[in-house]
Amino acid sequence: MTDSLGRFAPWRRMLGRGSLPAVRRERVSMLYHGLWQPVLASVACALLLIVSLWSVMPHAWLLAWLVAIVAVSLLRLGLAHRYRRQNDAMQARRRWLIGFSLGALTAGMAWGAAGFLLFPVDQHERQAALAIILAGVSAGAVTTLSSVWGVAALFLVPTMAPLMLRFVQTGTPVAMLLALLMALFLCLTLVASYRFGRLIADNIRLRAQGEERERALRESRSRYRSIFHSAPLGILHFDAQGGILDCNDKFLDIVGGRRGGVIGLDLCHDLIDSRVMDAVARALHEGSGYYEGDYVSIHSGRMIPLRAFFNGIRDASGQIAGGVAVIEDFTERKRAEETIHHQAFYDPLTNLPNRRLLLERLGAAHQACQQSGERGVVLFLDLDRFKAVNDSLGHAMGDRLLRDVAQRLTGLLRQGDVAARLSGDEFVVLVTGLPDSPDRANRAAMALARRFLNALSVPYVLNGRTLRVTPSIGMTLFPDGSQNADDLLKHADTAMYQAKTQGRSRVCCYQPSMQIEVERRLALESDLRRAIEDDRLSLHYQPQVDAYGVIVGAEALLRWEHETRGSVSPAEFIPLAEESNLIVELGEWVLREACRCLQALDAERLPRLSINISPRHFGESDFVTCIERAVGSSGIAPERLFLELTEGVLIDHLQGAVDKMRELKRIGVGLAIDDFGVGYSSLSYLRRLPLDELKIDRSFVQELDDPNDAAIVQTIIAISQHLALDVVAEGVETDDQLAFLSANGCERFQGFFFHRPLTFSALARVLPAPNYMT
Repeated sequence: MTDSLGRFAPWRRMLGRGSLPAVRRERVSMLYHGLWQPVLASVACALLLIVSLWSVMPHAWLLAWLVAIVAVSLLRLGLAHRYRRQNDAMQARRRWLIGFSLGALTAGMAWGAAGFLLFPVDQHERQAALAIILAGVSAGAVTTLSSVWGVAALFLVPTMAPLMLRFVQTGTPVAMLLALLMALFLCLTLVASYRFGRLIADNIRLRAQGEERERALRESRSRYRSIFHSAPLGILHFDAQGGILDCNDKFLDIVGGRRGGVIGLDLCHDLIDSRVMDAVARALHEGSGYYEGDYVSIHSGRMIPLRAFFNGIRDASGQIAGGVAVIEDFTERKRAEETIHHQAFYDPLTNLPNRRLLLERLGAAHQACQQSGERGVVLFLDLDRFKAVNDSLGHAMGDRLLRDVAQRLTGLLRQGDVAARLSGDEFVVLVTGLPDSPDRANRAAMALARRFLNALSVPYVLNGRTLRVTPSIGMTLFPDGSQNADDLLKHADTAMYQAKTQGRSRVCCYQPSMQIEVERRLALESDLRRAIEDDRLSLHYQPQVDAYGVIVGAEALLRWEHETRGSVSPAEFIPLAEESNLIVELGEWVLREACRCLQALDAERLPRLSINISPRHFGESDFVTCIERAVGSSGIAPERLFLELTEGVLIDHLQGAVDKMRELKRIGVGLAIDDFGVGYSSLSYLRRLPLDELKIDRSFVQELDDPNDAAIVQTIIAISQHLALDVVAEGVETDDQLAFLSANGCERFQGFFFHRPLTFSALARVLPAPNYMT
């Protein structure tokens, strides 16, 4: 018996075409699970039949038939036992229906054999007994086999048909009548079995559907509870009086309460905040309510920024029978908004207001003073020599200094005053409430500015170092002569620049004439940009000599001859280039020109040429590539090009500077530290650098009469000799200076004593004549 038999239509028709798999499995299961009772009843009926026919039928026939009945019964019970040991998946297979059907057919044929072979001729009482027993067995089959009507038919027809045939063969009127009655009985049992089977199938189907609906309902409830308690928002359900019926875990987290203390709470009367209670009342009367703002929890007592939506729930009649609320705690969002606001309006280093917030406050103060008649002042502060601190001690120390300055400014402010950091070392102080008289307001503002000047001029102690940094302060009064906040800042900035040009560490009040100087600087910056683009700059060269006066190299010095202003000092346009981001373009121009010079003068005439590199240019990511490209394109020997670096490029990121210098040494160019001893001179970094040369700053050479400066020069020369570095003394102008330096071991010199800076053609004339010998 295989499952392949289950593909034939007869087996499908037994169960019905539209039966669900679960219904079919249940109908087959009913056949097997109740089998032992009809089988035992069948054996009992067989024994009764043997007893009733024992005296009229051959005993061998009776016993053989009984053995057949018992054997069929045992086989059917064995099949049922195997079925019950299978799992649900195996029991659902069609082989079990086929097996049971064959068993029912065999049992029916065995009973039909009794009706045909054991039929007692001329024994009407025995015939009646036989008919009654077979009718009883058939009636019993209707109750036990009707779950699958086809199986009942397989049993009933073989059971009753042989007996009807014997009655027909008898031929008597009574026998024919009995045969007719037997046929009618068979039809009735088949119809009853069919209807009974339909009822069973419908009942099973309805029960399965009911179980499926109940399971779906349980899953829906479970899913609802899971969503309810796992929702990222607080949810609560309240009745028509505002009493809380249920809430989820998130709501408990938001309010900081326990379920026992929350359930039953009256939202219309028990809360602290009347605005929340009003929103609940609106939901119960109008259908919806809303609240957004801070809420004080009655459970935890803490302030919670939240947003709450309240909606009424209507019953079948349309009346509001309760409500549901969705609560959103936006504490984190509010913190994020505050963080974003702080980042947008405050300086991250000093925590002072930034330019954006300052302009808002300044605009509001300007408008208020125009309306009230009061006066205010804007103080623009810039730290003198801050760049030197930053370059020599590093950005970390510079940042600490800026924070200390900000703390001092904050400590001097009155209620309502504003101190802001614009950028770098620039600060602005906004003060209002000055007298309405111009003279008195000016005197009060000047006194205030001097107080800031004195406070910020007190030395700073950072990491054990004492730093003396002073501010230059520009101030402008308002609302006189200003149209808006931008004008005020511009005027105060202009006054600050004037304070710097007058000697720094002072206060300067804005005058309209100062704008001329600002415009001059802007024009000079524009002219410098065009000069770079149009190649209107030039290099002069100051030779470097050895102890015998022989030229061993030169330093390239940048010059700018303005078409209308004449010669512009490097001390003026180099800082301007650094401020206006032109210094990198300027540095690349100098590099190209220096390579052209070396290309034009062979190594025997000019062994080497030094150029100054700004810290900003050195810090560019492609600086090494720029040097390599310039050297390669010009075809010069790289060791003829010397790069002079200041100590400022080494302080903040020493390892990065060392790595970049090693890459430069790989190319082959020479490296020197310019103005050694002026900045952050440290042996700890000096021994790590791949240097070729140290240059003694001219300020020490000019003051050799001072024993301290002389000692510093001697130390620098000794360090250079110990580290096997060349040393060049700058600014040599007298015989005495040359003698002192030579006596202490210095072998290279540069200064007016030997040569002033020369044009290229003049340099070519003082160099040895070219050697044309081949």
